[in-house]
Amino acid sequence: MEAIILAGGKGEGLSPYSDKEQKETISLLGRMLISYSIQGLKKAGVKDFIIVTSQKGGKRLEEELQNEREISIDIVIQKREGINGAIKDGMEKVSSDNVIIAFGDIVAPEEFYVSLINAYLTSGAEVVVPLIPISEGLQTYGLVRLTDKGIEITKEGSTLALGGVYVVKNEEIADFLTYLQSKGNKLKYFIWSEEWLDVGYPEDIINGIEMMLRREKTRISDNSEISKTAIIGKKVIIDDYAVIDDYAVIKGPAYIGRNAYIGTYSLIRDYSSVENNAIIGAYCEIARSSIQPYAEVGSKSYLSSTIVGRKAKVGANVITSSYPATVIRGRISKFGALISPETQIPHGEILKPGSKV
Repeated sequence: MEAIILAGGKGEGLSPYSDKEQKETISLLGRMLISYSIQGLKKAGVKDFIIVTSQKGGKRLEEELQNEREISIDIVIQKREGINGAIKDGMEKVSSDNVIIAFGDIVAPEEFYVSLINAYLTSGAEVVVPLIPISEGLQTYGLVRLTDKGIEITKEGSTLALGGVYVVKNEEIADFLTYLQSKGNKLKYFIWSEEWLDVGYPEDIINGIEMMLRREKTRISDNSEISKTAIIGKKVIIDDYAVIDDYAVIKGPAYIGRNAYIGTYSLIRDYSSVENNAIIGAYCEIARSSIQPYAEVGSKSYLSSTIVGRKAKVGANVITSSYPATVIRGRISKFGALISPETQIPHGEILKPGSKV
């Protein structure tokens, strides 16, 4: 069975960050967001992938996915508008009778995808969808109500959402939500009540780090370089060739990526992720933040609940504060700053809570 992965959306909830980088290529614990969908489907037995993405996402995906083993990947640049257009673009490449349609911004355990394929194989249904229990006020793709005739798509008043990965027939689909609703009793659903995240906003990236690190144990590469005076706490992952300098403290849960550098006396804590080749200067404090690949943070900076984009440069003595907390999508939530890829933040800058640059 082939899988179409949709990775060409505008990512408006992450603007202006997503103006420069395709959302699905954002790194989360050393892997792109889209890799969680690929690995989950690979675990479920899928070997042929069609990735529908934007012009800005195509090059990065080709670079990052070229070494994937045991699977074939065909990258298609999206021509038609919207989700329905992306599905049509992908369907043109499909040869099997049934196909998996997956969103590339879903972070979930591999068991989520295995459950989907098992439900399809055991049910004999034409279409299989996972339903996710969610809280009121959460914005995601497709809220549903259960009826005697199948599912009913709704815009409000439900605490069940479509799960972002579906088995469907290889047939013409004009509007995807209408298509699902029209299948009636030919559609099989299952409820997934475990970990699942639809990444659409800055705080979702931080929540994703927390969700994934909760599942991890301490792993420190033998190829990393850690000073004898550094302090490494529990549930810390340190990848190959990372350097932890003198008196630095990694207070887990935290992830330090391949070739990353943590400067003297710096503190990395509380579900932070410093991705590959990122640099944290001396005397910094990084709390509940994502430092993307090749980003640089100058000495004596304090970053809280912040995303620093790929190749961005944050000057020395920069502060991003997440206090006081603000209301985000109907919830009280902390959010410091969203710093777009390749952006430069001057020395001594203080960014107010909720800043987007």
